[in-house]
Amino acid sequence: MMADAIAFHGDPAVKAQATARLRQHVAAGSFVYFPAWEDGKANAIGAVVEADDTPAYAARLGYPTALAETLPMLINGFRPLSEAARFAEAWLARTPVGGDLSAVVSRMILDLLAKPRLCDTTCRHPALEESRLAIIALHRRAVEGDEPDRQQWKAVRLAAVAATDALGDDALDRAAASTVESAAWPGTMRTVLRDTLNALGAFELRVALAEIGWTPEEESRVFQLREQAEKNAYKAEFQGLERVYAILDADHPELSARFRKRCERLEQSSEMYVTTGWRLIEMIETSPILTAQA
Repeated sequence: MMADAIAFHGDPAVKAQATARLRQHVAAGSFVYFPAWEDGKANAIGAVVEADDTPAYAARLGYPTALAETLPMLINGFRPLSEAARFAEAWLARTPVGGDLSAVVSRMILDLLAKPRLCDTTCRHPALEESRLAIIALHRRAVEGDEPDRQQWKAVRLAAVAATDALGDDALDRAAASTVESAAWPGTMRTVLRDTLNALGAFELRVALAEIGWTPEEESRVFQLREQAEKNAYKAEFQGLERVYAILDADHPELSARFRKRCERLEQSSEMYVTTGWRLIEMIETSPILTAQA
């Protein structure tokens, strides 16, 4: 157990202060996705520590740094902003005072590495699947209180890199390998959960786009059309994505229909972050209750 991974350091007053600061920003309309702290506006991190300082948030509230690093990414998956705020408040509200959060990061990574579509891909490559299983074994040990040493983590990382290097150029295979590599670090590593979740999100998006046959060439074509329209001030009465739709609807209706499907899949992919966020809160909520060590 790490003393700095005890929620709110066992002090209800720490939780109350953090909750009050977050709710003040939500009520005032100054809660935002980003930046963390600027011009009186704040995200879930900045609202608590009044600075763009994730390590300070983790230290003040007793969250493992890897959890605090992942929080803004999770919140960014929620739409509209009111749902993001609801999740941010639930994150604090459902974290038990004195909860031992030291195993939560590894528990979440075990969930991510067990995603069916990821397993389907890694199973086609024996060395990559062996790496996935070896990394799972180390995270399981950590959850059970038997933290592997640095050399053991280094060994599985090197094996994962070697497995990736042995792959071909298939983008989906390499995205799966990136997910496995990202998870080959202990839960105490600052960005391990954020990086693993980000890699898995990229993998899942590739799967979703492959299912509708969306190609890199089509992606490039849309980008080129948008760039040309901006140079010519074409459809300038529209902004952002609506401008892209207007350009494609007017001149490339077939590509427009496919691009809309692509955007739908992109939007659906954010559901992974929402699901992961609520699952992570469940893990935090059920952590064993301890008290801070002196």
